Amino acid sequence: MHIDAELYPWFSVAAIVWGLLDCFFGYKVFKLTIALLGAVVGALLAQAGAQAAGLGSGGELAALVVGALLGAGLAFLAYIAAVFVAGFGFGATLAMLLLSHFHHMVALFGALVVGVIGGIAAVKLQRVVIILATALMGSFRAIFALMYFTSQLDWLYYFRQPQQIPAVIDTNAWVFPSVLVLAAVGAIAQFEIGGGKGKSNGGSGAKKKDKKEKPAKE
Repeated sequence: MHIDAELYPWFSVAAIVWGLLDCFFGYKVFKLTIALLGAVVGALLAQAGAQAAGLGSGGELAALVVGALLGAGLAFLAYIAAVFVAGFGFGATLAMLLLSHFHHMVALFGALVVGVIGGIAAVKLQRVVIILATALMGSFRAIFALMYFTSQLDWLYYFRQPQQIPAVIDTNAWVFPSVLVLAAVGAIAQFEIGGGKGKSNGGSGAKKKDKKEKPAKE
């Protein structure tokens, strides 16, 4: 995928917005995000297939729509797999941030191992891990896209070549603390949003209990 120079700022803004949305509301929109990702992947694969088959522009457009619908449906059905991927992404991103000052192959291997552990934990503790995963990955995505405006970083290249990401983190000292601080704020916000409903339910439950415990009039 190649982005024209004049469109790169707009894609960077979109990536920042997407990252912040994931960071602060990731658990709420997790299923929608998975469906959208499935739609994008399905559309791209279907369009590539139609282009290879020489179906023309009309056929490519039809394949794009059908592929997007199928991709969204399959991604939504594969929710547990998506939860594992979210946990894997959380573990891998955290390990890469922590080990970026070591040898880059050590960082990549550590990211793989911790990612698998995070994926297994995500399936067992879905809500907590999804919140942590979306907060960290959304923060990382937003900060990396922001680097286009701070240092003209071709962030899309690094997402296509993840083995180069530890070098970027190592050479830009502000990235690591910025990602962690933004992720912490986003995770706290997500837990607070989720906790508000629990408190209100508990309050109404307590009122009902009080009513039941009132002694009957003699």
